[in-house]
Amino acid sequence: AFYHTDIADWGMALHLARCAGPQAKVLVDTGHHYHSQNIEQIVAWLLSEKMLGGFHFNDRRYADDDLTIGSIDPYQVFRIFHEILYYEWETGQKADIAYMIDQSHNLKGKIEETIQTVTMAQQLFAKAALVDHAMLSQAQMKCELISAESLLQDAFNTDVRPAIQEWRVSKGLPPDPLKTFLESGYMERITNERRARNMNNVSSYA
Repeated sequence: AFYHTDIADWGMALHLARCAGPQAKVLVDTGHHYHSQNIEQIVAWLLSEKMLGGFHFNDRRYADDDLTIGSIDPYQVFRIFHEILYYEWETGQKADIAYMIDQSHNLKGKIEETIQTVTMAQQLFAKAALVDHAMLSQAQMKCELISAESLLQDAFNTDVRPAIQEWRVSKGLPPDPLKTFLESGYMERITNERRARNMNNVSSYA
């Protein structure tokens, strides 16, 4: 970020969490790092230290912009999810992580942006789940950099939307949540209800 913060970086956060006691963990906010910071490396390190408590997911261009997840750099979010899944494959342990959304709904509608974020997170997580961890591990051990990178790129470039839509239908959910919301008329209905309610609230000054 371009500004000073009391907790300067993830290393200080890790130190403070350890000083606070066994219940304290580090929260990774994807908008709070230095530019060009390798956030997925931080995630991998905190996982190995069993000190990753959770995420505040957003995206950014300049500072802590709190933009919609994946709106600027979806590949970074994919790499973060990959590190989580790779850790679970490598250790055979489930990562106990709290996933939270930390966005500023200034220009986009709050509900629409939240739906957009959740669906994007589903897509990026599904893409990360396609990486063949065994093949990746072998490529890394042999220092076959192009092969290792290609495994990630191929997974990221896979269109997982049809599979996700099929999964939603199997759960009785709409295949396209955003389209369903926009066609529901819910936003127009609550907007009119709030307008009518506010018109009845008359304020006066002494």
